[in-house]
Parts: sequence; C-alpha cells; structure tokens
Amino acid sequence: RVVLQAGLQERVRQLAANLTLTRQRAAPFRHMLFYGPPGTGKTMTAKILARQSGLDYAIMSGGDVAPLGGGAVTQLHDAFGWAQ
Repeated sequence: RVVLQAGLQERVRQLAANLTLTRQRAAPFRHMLFYGPPGTGKTMTAKILARQSGLDYAIMSGGDVAPLGGGAVTQLHDAFGWAQ
C-alpha cells in the first residue's frame, strides 16, 4: 500500500482512471506536462504511461531548451510536430 498526501492521492487516482479510459477507447494521452522538483518521479511516470498506452514519448527539460536560444520556438514546434 502506498500512502500519499490527500491532494496527490486524488491526482494519482485521476491519472489511473484516465489511463483505464484511454486504453478502453484505444486513444492516446494528449497534452500532458509534468512539472516539479527533481527526483519526484516525473520521468518514470511519463515512461510508464507511454509504455502502458503503446505510445512514443519525448522528454525535455529547461536545460534542453536554453541552448537553443533564438531558434527555440522553431525547434519546439518541430518537436511538437513530431509528437503529433
């Protein structure tokens, strides 16, 4: 049994319900953004959701975007175009 804070427990429950519905409908997850401090399981959660849904995924961090400089918007559009 995993014990979580009340707000986090509800979010995990909602995520599990969404995963169930997504699998039943054979539909992809869309427009998900995970944020928070390092070491909280964001990457692990994204990978598990993608694997369970049979989807590809892209993982980016601020460190990936900063070096792009002025071309960041164009390169982000390219990445999101790939995702679609």
